[in-house]
Amino acid sequence: MTYEQGTEALKAGDFAAAVSHFETAAKGDPGSAIIRYNLAQALRHVGRDGDAIIQATKALARDPTLNPAARLLTYLLSYLRLRNPGDIDPAGLAAAFNFINVDHQVLATTALAYLKHCTGLADALAIGKAQGWDTAAKWLLSSKGRAVLRDPLLHTTLSAAANTDLDIELLLTALRKTLLMAPRKETLGKGHVLEFAYVLIRQSEINEYVFAVSGDEHHHLENIFINPQGIADGSRAASENLLLKALYTPLWQLLGEHGKNDDAWSVSPKRWGDLIAAHLSERRKIAEAARGIESLGTIGDEVSQNVARLYEENPYPRWLSLHTPTSSSRRNLLSGYFSSQELAFMDAPYTVLIAGAGTGQQAVDAALGYGPEAALTAIDLSLASLAYGKRMATRFGAKSIRFVQCDILNADLLEETFDVIESIGVLHHMDDPWTGWKILASKLRSGGLMKIGLYSKAARTTIAALRKDIQGRALGDDAQTIRDYRQEVIGQGEAGKAAFLLQSADFFSLSNFRDLMFHVSEQHVTIPQIANFMTENGLSFHGFQMPLDIAEGYPDGDSIVDLGRWHDFEDAHPDSFKGMYVFWCR
Repeated sequence: MTYEQGTEALKAGDFAAAVSHFETAAKGDPGSAIIRYNLAQALRHVGRDGDAIIQATKALARDPTLNPAARLLTYLLSYLRLRNPGDIDPAGLAAAFNFINVDHQVLATTALAYLKHCTGLADALAIGKAQGWDTAAKWLLSSKGRAVLRDPLLHTTLSAAANTDLDIELLLTALRKTLLMAPRKETLGKGHVLEFAYVLIRQSEINEYVFAVSGDEHHHLENIFINPQGIADGSRAASENLLLKALYTPLWQLLGEHGKNDDAWSVSPKRWGDLIAAHLSERRKIAEAARGIESLGTIGDEVSQNVARLYEENPYPRWLSLHTPTSSSRRNLLSGYFSSQELAFMDAPYTVLIAGAGTGQQAVDAALGYGPEAALTAIDLSLASLAYGKRMATRFGAKSIRFVQCDILNADLLEETFDVIESIGVLHHMDDPWTGWKILASKLRSGGLMKIGLYSKAARTTIAALRKDIQGRALGDDAQTIRDYRQEVIGQGEAGKAAFLLQSADFFSLSNFRDLMFHVSEQHVTIPQIANFMTENGLSFHGFQMPLDIAEGYPDGDSIVDLGRWHDFEDAHPDSFKGMYVFWCR
């Protein structure tokens, strides 16, 4: 009866009573997943978010198929970090990664914290800090480190999301080097080490091979040769050669044209063959997606050409999962900025433009969030980025998106006008952001809504200084240069002028860091400039998308749409929009 009383209390909004009933029920039936999930919901409603996180992991440990628990867990972790992650159930946290409709990167932050402080990984990291990372890598490969390399949560996390912990990166970098340089009988000859090598390859793919590569490693790699026929015939030595090089270079690059005939291969061991096949299959599906994407106009602007080159080489952002929205979520969000009358167009079929769609994360999220009445067009300079986005749209069942390769400067070639236009983090990479914004505004129907994201001049002061230094040193933007620059930042440590980068998730993947620090074109704007542009172009400001960590005292009430007040606030708190200005207008 206690469980039924809890569900009734939960429905009635008596959350304190629900917590009491579900806690009693959990004692009587400790193996029940649904009781733990409902307890997590009730705890969230009484403000005990940390306890709700713990109970959600316990629910998933009992039933790894309980998707609502995974979504609740991920939602809570998106804004809360546990001070002590030791009480979570690691099996439940690992289970949450099995769902594509939750954000794996959010889960990874907590998973890495748990692994770092509550498992044998802590011992390896302590050795690394005290005796050097090469010594720690050798410890991992000894019998003492076997349990760490077999940890299922570590396997799951590194196979699903980019590592964002510097100590763990330094350990993994040293481990990769040891795997390359040490006798294979001492490394790949051990089953658990071989399995972890597969995990390390997957992590390298996810972070786009951002780990440092020493001169000794480069030299050693040059002396390892790829024998596609030997791999196809099941040669263990040929297979191991490919594996070691795949720790440093994507499989599709290593195999080239030979990878097109992998269906008939007999790779040894079979697990490695399955991983190769999955990698090449996904690559082929992205290539197939590219062949179906239409193109409008030519990319004639020099800055646009340079930006297109960057994103062809490093499609951005590389994403693998998404906390999928409900079909009513966009309208619910917009109701905080616009009146019901202003949103009445959403009751019938309407059109949405995602301008600068990149790899499709924003477009897929929008397509699912706007719902079935919305027809989306997603444009971008980069065909490689759009192909990735189209492939991901298929995986998420977002069928309403039309992908088009098109420069924003050529947006007038789109025949229709749009009810909603979103352009986030794109205009500030144009030679003239205001020209780009004006062209987009011309494609907005009268009364249409627009979401814009632009870099703040005030918030990007430090990054601008670092970028100026990079340009002054005439550094290129190739992968090795970016890796070397990261090593400079790591070597300078917390006392370095770029130390804040070590706290950024963008630091831990190649395309993200290239976009952050090595972009070929970046403009910064001010709130008065935004206000002037909107006045001149018939747009009205309807509010910022508020940063989670914004300082107290920001404009509210009627002044929340007063850009003059916001400018005063930013003068007093210049880091408020360190991500970017993101706002709605009409």
